[in-house]
Amino acid sequence: MARTSPRLQRRKQQALQLLRQGSYPEAASRLTALCTKLPRDPDLYGALGRACTHLGRLDDAVASYRRAVKLLPRHWKPHADLAWALHLVGREEEAVDQGREAARIEPDRADLWDNLGIYLCAQGRIDEAIDHHRRALERDPGFYRARSNLLLTLHYQNEVDPAALLAEHRTWGERHTLPSPHPPHRNRPDPDRRLRVAYLSADLRTHSVAYFLEPILTHHDPEEIEVWCYSTRPGGDATTARLQDGGHRWRGLAGQPAEAIARQIHADRVDILVELGGHTSSEILRACSLGPAPVQVTYLGYPDTTGVPAIDYRLVDGTTDPPGSDRWATEELVRLPGCFLCYQPSPEAPEPAPLPAGRKGHVSFGSFNNLAKINEGVIALWAEVVLAVPGARLLVKNPSLDDPATRDRYARLFQEHGLSARQVELRGRLDRVADHLALYGEVDIALDTFPYNGTTTTCEALWQGVPVVTLAGTPHMARVGASLLQEAGLEEWVAERPQDYVATAVRWAADLDRLAHLRATLRERLRNFPLLDGDDFTRRLEATYRDLWRRWCTETTD
Repeated sequence: MARTSPRLQRRKQQALQLLRQGSYPEAASRLTALCTKLPRDPDLYGALGRACTHLGRLDDAVASYRRAVKLLPRHWKPHADLAWALHLVGREEEAVDQGREAARIEPDRADLWDNLGIYLCAQGRIDEAIDHHRRALERDPGFYRARSNLLLTLHYQNEVDPAALLAEHRTWGERHTLPSPHPPHRNRPDPDRRLRVAYLSADLRTHSVAYFLEPILTHHDPEEIEVWCYSTRPGGDATTARLQDGGHRWRGLAGQPAEAIARQIHADRVDILVELGGHTSSEILRACSLGPAPVQVTYLGYPDTTGVPAIDYRLVDGTTDPPGSDRWATEELVRLPGCFLCYQPSPEAPEPAPLPAGRKGHVSFGSFNNLAKINEGVIALWAEVVLAVPGARLLVKNPSLDDPATRDRYARLFQEHGLSARQVELRGRLDRVADHLALYGEVDIALDTFPYNGTTTTCEALWQGVPVVTLAGTPHMARVGASLLQEAGLEEWVAERPQDYVATAVRWAADLDRLAHLRATLRERLRNFPLLDGDDFTRRLEATYRDLWRRWCTETTD
């Protein structure tokens, strides 16, 4: 590499400092200019890629990282950076290729194997993903993020053993919780005083978690509850701004280690801490392991126990976790009355479209679920449904299907189960929420995944007038669909056996007049059902918080 003049070197250091400080627009501008002056400096292209990633300019990030790879082809980091950027834009097969090259160059780095597991999971290659997360842990048994990623990926298997899952979660709690609890809590043990309740999340943005949290934040009684929000993700979007405008206390903790997060919560004297991510955010779980609040609850963002001994309770309901389910959790299960969720539809949602079968001349089944949930058992049963309805089609939509290799793989899987390319349409990303929701206008009946049910997708479908067939299983994640549909007054759409799933779909597909009437009236019906009643749900949630607080007060004063 040619020597850099002192002036350009100073400009480079200034640009890198801006990047470290989070001044991404100015850093990107300066780095872009420097790249024209120093076109053979791989560090500049790597830094520009990071700035563009933070700014959401993902195509520019990919281009910058590609240049870094060309300049430094035998170093693992440019390949790893490019792989992550490709993953963010949905080019999963390329991401896997670049990730494998990084791991080939530096095979002892556990994070490279863990990232490969993430890319493979996004393609629905679950067994391979699990293998790569385990390879990461072989190289670094203390790598808690890799173990969290393994836990999440285990839920996508075709068959799930609750006992094995519990054992894996206990292992996380035993190996990765932090050893130094905070000093005794100074919270006043008054059972009837106003409570300070904090929500801790990396997903206070346009995200599935926010669709269910926003009605709670909107309807909390300020006389009873002082709400604090702790966000561990940098930046935000329109949803973040809307949540911040709710009048609650807000702390940004992006980039903070677990100890600092816990220290802040403890200093703020939070009474009840509600973490919303489970193993989608392992740094948050590490913070919770320090016990920064007297009462700690896990809720909403993860379909299983956490394995963290310091988390006291998990909020569920009687349908998702019937009697006997307690043995699969390290927390005490607290069953909320009715459904454990309350949904707030997107303000961008269009009006429901007329039944598409009326203009197409055939029934269209559909699923917009996470591709990782569409395992071979799901594909086999969906194929059985489609083949049982003359002329029927299936629409599957997921951002990962923009990746040609992923799309081809799923096309082959459907073909292996008897569905031709004419019978299955595979659609990729739609960036606008309104366009995504409008696509439900092409679906007559939605088909839920199993054993890992949809949650947001089920609510979206119902709001757009599309009923959902779900298959109720044993663990929590296999019963969320049943809970949502029962709360929406659609009990007959819940199947207990695979053959009932097929029969329900076929029966409704044969009665288009009844299906059209349900579609036309479903949104108005939902408005009158508890699933969308944020005020009533929040009152019930607050009563639960009060009960948990009183238990702590009693235990503290005894």
